[in-house]
Amino acid sequence: MNRPQRLTDLLAFVAVLLTVVGLLLIGVPTESLAIVVVAMGGLYGTWVGTVHRPRSGSRTEADDEER
Repeated sequence: MNRPQRLTDLLAFVAVLLTVVGLLLIGVPTESLAIVVVAMGGLYGTWVGTVHRPRSGSRTEADDEER
């Protein structure tokens, strides 16, 4: 894993952690908080999956030569 990706992961983790603590401090019920955390995790997972996944449709000249 390269360094910029690790930094992004760390920043996302800290942001979610601070959001959870802030919401708990203002009195959000834990049941509602669980839903918010799952949604934020899903959004982050989707972002990481689409941004960092290599395109499967891209072909190179080497691929064309093999055919």
